[in-house]
Amino acid sequence: MIKAKNWSGKDLKGVWQVTIKIDGVRALWNGTEWISRRGTPLYNLPRYSSGPVDCEVYCGGFKETIERVRASTKPRPVHKHQMYGLHPLDGRLKLKVLKDPTAAEITSLMNSVIEKGYEGLVLRQEVVLPTESGLNYFTEHTWLKVKPTETYDVPVTDMLAGTGKHEGRMGALMTPMGKVGTGFTDAEREEWWKHRFERTKGDTIIEVECMKLTDDGKFRHPRFVRTRPDK
Repeated sequence: MIKAKNWSGKDLKGVWQVTIKIDGVRALWNGTEWISRRGTPLYNLPRYSSGPVDCEVYCGGFKETIERVRASTKPRPVHKHQMYGLHPLDGRLKLKVLKDPTAAEITSLMNSVIEKGYEGLVLRQEVVLPTESGLNYFTEHTWLKVKPTETYDVPVTDMLAGTGKHEGRMGALMTPMGKVGTGFTDAEREEWWKHRFERTKGDTIIEVECMKLTDDGKFRHPRFVRTRPDK
């Protein structure tokens, strides 16, 4: 599975395939069943026979899609035409090819697909490089996500203890608009946990970046930006 990184917002060099990013659920065929990126089973997808083993499932919207792939007891079928191959790429997602695209070009294209109801773009580049021995070659794939973001200032209402590598420090902050668990350094997690009692009374305001809000006003893909002592 190839993971896409976030676009830096700067001009790019080289030849890039520009593709549409749909607001769906990533599905991987492991040889036995369809699973998510985290390895959890996905339900109601058509049985794999041939074709891409790395797909994006899209049933007309994120909420509808997630409800279908998580419905383990009340089947709501996902049809084959609702699965879009990512590697190799489904032709329905291809937009155009750009050489040395500027930030302005990329942003303009992003805005055009968002107006049509899509999530954003994925920029793909393939570069053929020699191995260390110089006798063979391999293809290096780079995928960049291009999506709009929104920021919100919200109070911290609770704090969750970390687990695994974050045991003994803060795992996530709770806000009226949902949980925020990414964007923190290890030092920041330790500092938050040290002062957890005084920082969870609703007086501490944080700035949170997210892709957008859900229909019920919760964060989609939130990331901590900074505290806002000026608020």
